Amino acid sequence: MAKIEEAAKRELEVSNLYKHLANQLQGIGYFGSAKFFLNESGEELKHYQLWADFVNDRGGVLDVPEVPGFVFEVSDLRNAFETYFENEKELGDFYNEWYMSTKDASVHQRLIEFVEIQTKSIGEAGDFLATLDQCEDDKAALLLFDKSFN
Repeated sequence: MAKIEEAAKRELEVSNLYKHLANQLQGIGYFGSAKFFLNESGEELKHYQLWADFVNDRGGVLDVPEVPGFVFEVSDLRNAFETYFENEKELGDFYNEWYMSTKDASVHQRLIEFVEIQTKSIGEAGDFLATLDQCEDDKAALLLFDKSFN
């Protein structure tokens, strides 16, 4: 149960982080990317709910943990998408390591879903960073990248 609680908390923390990134990007005029991160925040809440439903199906109740707020500034798209990549990778590593160590078949089955979700997210984040590499510091290219999320 401790691992499930940790997973649920991580999902909520990342949801809050992505809301923070969305707000920061909106504040510097990247409205498409802000929309992307708001959507990602919602996806993370769905992941939390998958864990809550899983615990309920097994006869328990998952608490809603305290999650931190975020106060750091985001100065550009690269910073936001690097943060996205790092957090998706960290979560992916967490789920993969847990998958490799668990002996509970039902948890194992649920973790397959999360490993697949994180693998896609890590790939997507890497693709975004590769595109940002191509944009370099070209403001027009960065605005086109941002607009791709509308």
